[in-house]
Amino acid sequence: MNEVLEVLLPQGMIVPSAFETVGHIAHLNLRDEHFPYKKLIAKVVLDKNKPKIQTVVNKTDVIHNDYRTMQLEVLAGNHSLVTTVVENGLYFDVDLAAVYWNSRLATERQRLLSCFTNNDVVCDVFAGVGPIAISAAKKVKYVYANDLNPNAVEYLERNCVRNKLERKIEIFNMDGRRFIDSIFASEKTRPITQVVMNLPNDAAEFLDSFRGIFRNKHVDKQFTLPRIHVYGFSKAQDPEFDFHEKIRIALSEVAFEVQMHKVRLVAPGKWMLCASFVLPETVAFAK
Repeated sequence: MNEVLEVLLPQGMIVPSAFETVGHIAHLNLRDEHFPYKKLIAKVVLDKNKPKIQTVVNKTDVIHNDYRTMQLEVLAGNHSLVTTVVENGLYFDVDLAAVYWNSRLATERQRLLSCFTNNDVVCDVFAGVGPIAISAAKKVKYVYANDLNPNAVEYLERNCVRNKLERKIEIFNMDGRRFIDSIFASEKTRPITQVVMNLPNDAAEFLDSFRGIFRNKHVDKQFTLPRIHVYGFSKAQDPEFDFHEKIRIALSEVAFEVQMHKVRLVAPGKWMLCASFVLPETVAFAK
């Protein structure tokens, strides 16, 4: 494929060789210099990757809406953006026009899942179509999964049934803050041991929801505070310190241990990170 594009594109132009695969869809991220040749590039990608790839798309805008959906332009092939992704031995139906999916985070999802045990009860605040929630349900005791996007929730429900895990997952369609408040306040909720907050743009801003979350709860000797896994972006020179500071500010707490993991470089100088920590007692029972 690269050799063909090197011949067809102007001399000296960077060849767009990498693309993300989502089921039958090749998802390009073309630079401005490639735009005059986008249809040509897409045709080569399609021809050289058939029959696995049947549709080639390019992101036309950055993600900036509440539902994390991408503006995509179909450049070649079938115009359907509904596809099926196989990950971790599970099947996920996805409509890229209506929901968010990132295949490049498969390794990170595996790393996170390795932190869970079969005794865990997981709360996934921004679950999407369920790549973490459904994979976790295969391993843990129970999962509470939420998303604001009604389309994502529809696919989440469908994917639970498809993978025969609907009895181990309870699904909600709420704002993240409201979900955190209600799930921890409910007497019916099983004791949550792990919380996942995978909304890198602004998940840290929801952390203040945990201040005083247990202040009216009667707790016994077996009670343990949940471990929180929150994702974020940083363009700072020291991204780990920067993200740690955001978390401290959001929780209004300084003295607690945070494990920081660099997930991937999403753009030059911009890191995606995952911070994991046990919810501090001073935060959980704050007045």
